[in-house]
Amino acid sequence: MQEAIDLISATASFDVSAASTLVIHNFLALPCIEAAPHIPEQRHVMWGATRGELCAFALTEPGAGSAPRHIQASAFMHEDRVRISGHKIWIGLADWARWIVCFARASGPDAKGRFVCVLVDRQAPGLKVTHEHRTLGLRGIIQNTLEFQDVEVPSAYVLSRDQDGWGAAASSMNRGRIGVAAMGLGALERAIQVAASYASHRRLGKLRMIENSYIEQLFEQMVLRREVVKAMLGASCRLVSAQGAPNVHLASATKVLSSEWCGLVADQCVQLLGGRGYDERTPVAKIYRDARILRIFEGPTETLLSHLGRCLLSRATRDEIADLFLSLGAAPVHAAAIEELSGLNETDGAVLIYAGWLTTLGLAKAVMSSGCFSASDCAAAAADLVSSELATLRTRAPARPSFERRTNASRTLNTFLQDAASSIRSPVLTDDYLKLVQYV
Repeated sequence: MQEAIDLISATASFDVSAASTLVIHNFLALPCIEAAPHIPEQRHVMWGATRGELCAFALTEPGAGSAPRHIQASAFMHEDRVRISGHKIWIGLADWARWIVCFARASGPDAKGRFVCVLVDRQAPGLKVTHEHRTLGLRGIIQNTLEFQDVEVPSAYVLSRDQDGWGAAASSMNRGRIGVAAMGLGALERAIQVAASYASHRRLGKLRMIENSYIEQLFEQMVLRREVVKAMLGASCRLVSAQGAPNVHLASATKVLSSEWCGLVADQCVQLLGGRGYDERTPVAKIYRDARILRIFEGPTETLLSHLGRCLLSRATRDEIADLFLSLGAAPVHAAAIEELSGLNETDGAVLIYAGWLTTLGLAKAVMSSGCFSASDCAAAAADLVSSELATLRTRAPARPSFERRTNASRTLNTFLQDAASSIRSPVLTDDYLKLVQYV
């Protein structure tokens, strides 16, 4: 696992799109096929997949992005075949792929509405690519809308033979989150490298930019963030090796921290380069655009934080989080978080996000404090950075929400929308645009 992560990180350092291709193909789609030795010609499919035949991962739908359990695509289960109908959007590599790993809700006798994971030939009759998405970043790969119109597939190609398609999706997405974190690390490292090279030559009066004390401190923080992300990835990989599968909580926390800090560092590097940072000819402009998606796909930051917060607070999953902290030698960090959150509303959205950040930064502190995953000279300083981030987070702890406060927040938004409707006249707000927003 560590070797694969190193490769993805190195690839992302020069092209995040290329690294995304590696993650989609190797971390999302292929594990589903590898885990299904019963499918016909599995060895042939895997052989082709290692020699240029790409595989796509079709999970997202218009109404099921960060909540895949709301999938509406159906797979009618016949005795000897499966008939798939539905739409998938933002499917990376779809039109280039030889095979599509598709997730749908089973229907038919004894289906019980469970999820299935099916391997579909890209050339299967009824499978159409209806749209290519034009995206802010990742312009080096293709992303498509797929339409399944009664696409028939032999039952033998149902990858989740026991119909536990959700388990296959969750396992792949956890690996994908580690892959996305590796992409963030590579992009972050490249951005620092480019900005440091520029600051070493750019003169501000008699001094080079990098000799300015503020710039020095800024670069120090960037490097320390990189150190933390690298250590978190190392811890995630070690757990995969020990357990045979990613730890869902550590994978989510690593993905959140890597993507958020990559975006922050990319923004800081654009600012350091000034007008040159805004010029498309410089690498940091491309990194800035590409880094933005890392906070969205394979679980938006807010969704993952809410999940982590819910797991920390829920009696059903609290022990899982506690065991993870214990394995990292940081049981007191977990206990402190639980005590701090006691008495707060466990269903309140702001509380869940805050609890998710406590979990994420707490795990980062545990990883850095253990000393097992970072042997660099700046490991102690990186641990101090995480402690500082935790202290800053606690200054924004959510207050106990009152009905009056929530009413005021709602009134503020409604007032703005009413003012905007009467004062903002934009040709962008056409019927076609509004249809697009509704579709998304």
